[in-house]
Amino acid sequence: MFHKDSTNIENIKAAEKSFLHGLKVFEIIFVILMVLAIIGVGITDFSPARSYWYWLAMAPIFACACLFIEWTHMRDEGKSWLSILRTQLLTWFGLLVAVQLVFLLLRAGRLTYESTGLVILLLLALTTFIVGIQLGFQLCVLGGFLGLTLLFVAFLEQYVWVIAFVAMLGVIATFLVLRRKRRQ
Repeated sequence: MFHKDSTNIENIKAAEKSFLHGLKVFEIIFVILMVLAIIGVGITDFSPARSYWYWLAMAPIFACACLFIEWTHMRDEGKSWLSILRTQLLTWFGLLVAVQLVFLLLRAGRLTYESTGLVILLLLALTTFIVGIQLGFQLCVLGGFLGLTLLFVAFLEQYVWVIAFVAMLGVIATFLVLRRKRRQ
């Protein structure tokens, strides 16, 4: 009886390990960034003033995630870490400078908190898309998702959660189909 229980536990652990092992780091990071983006959509929808701070905090998180992805690619391809670091840091530093300029416009009274959160979301979407051109189409998809989210929040506010849910299902379905094709 003890042998059966230990075999079952070993089988369960092996299944969990194979599932996690089957996921690539890039895919896990992509899902995490997508979830953070959906949380940001909710914050932008319910509290535009706080969305500014949320999206400002997301810029370094997205930057670190992209740096990590690039680092894993670099190890496999033998690229120079310093050139990759320089390119990524300059890209994301440019985003932070643009965010600070938006903040200056807010303080000058040229923008409202509502529009400031949306403009920062637009900047993050564009930067993520551009970085995705270098790192992989999934980040382009994420940048596109952020851009579409911006439009939905701006024009279809009452339906934003339904649209975000459908978009998330679409992204997950695409993710699973592409993963299945890679295995074949």
